[in-house]
Amino acid sequence: MVIKVHPTAFVDEGATVGDYTAIWHFCHVESGAVIGENNNLGQNCYVGRTGVVGNGCRLGNSVSVWSHVELEDFVFCAPFMVFTHIAFPRAAVSRRQVFVKTRVGTGATLGANCTVVPGVTVGRGAFVGAGATLTRDCPDWALLIGSPARQVGWASAYGDKIPLPLSGSGEWVCPVTEDRYVLAGDRLTRIPGPEDILAYVPGRELLRAAARA
Repeated sequence: MVIKVHPTAFVDEGATVGDYTAIWHFCHVESGAVIGENNNLGQNCYVGRTGVVGNGCRLGNSVSVWSHVELEDFVFCAPFMVFTHIAFPRAAVSRRQVFVKTRVGTGATLGANCTVVPGVTVGRGAFVGAGATLTRDCPDWALLIGSPARQVGWASAYGDKIPLPLSGSGEWVCPVTEDRYVLAGDRLTRIPGPEDILAYVPGRELLRAAARA
C-alpha cells in the first residue's frame, strides 16, 4: 500500500486505509473505520469504528469523524469543524444504541468551526460557512451561513458563488470547468463540463485541480 502514517498516529488493526492517503501527527483511526484513497488527515484527527471517509477528502486539524458519520468523495472539512453524534447527551446516560447517521455528499465543504448536528444530510457540493450550525438537511450546491445555518445562495463545484437566486429559473456556466448549473424552483442541478473535477478515478494518485491565479 502507498500510504503515509506519521509515527505519532495510531491506525488500529482492522481499519481500512486506501492508497495515497496521508495520516498526520497524533491522529487515531479506530478498528472498523473505512478511509478511501488520496485523503489527507491533518493533525489530531479521529475516525471512529463505523466512520467512513470517501476518496480525495481533506480533513483539517482536529476534525473527528465519529461512528455513523459518512463522508462521500472530495469532502473538505476545515480545521476544528465539529460533527456531533448524540442529539441529547447526558454524562450519566449511554445513548450509543440510538446513534443516527450523518451523511455528507460529494464535493461538500464544511467551514472552520462549523457544527453539524446528528442525522443531517449535507447535500452534494453544499458549502457550509465558517462558524455556522447546520441543524437540518441542506440541498445540493447550497451556500449556508449563520447559526442556525440559513441558505444565502449557491456554490459551484469549483468554489465560486453562483449568481442565481434562491428560487426561480435560470442557468449559469462556470467559466473554469464549463459545468452548467440549472435552477428550477428551489433545486439546482449541475451538468458537469468536459472534465468533471468531482469524478473520482480509483487506483492512482490524485492531481487536484489548480486554482485560478
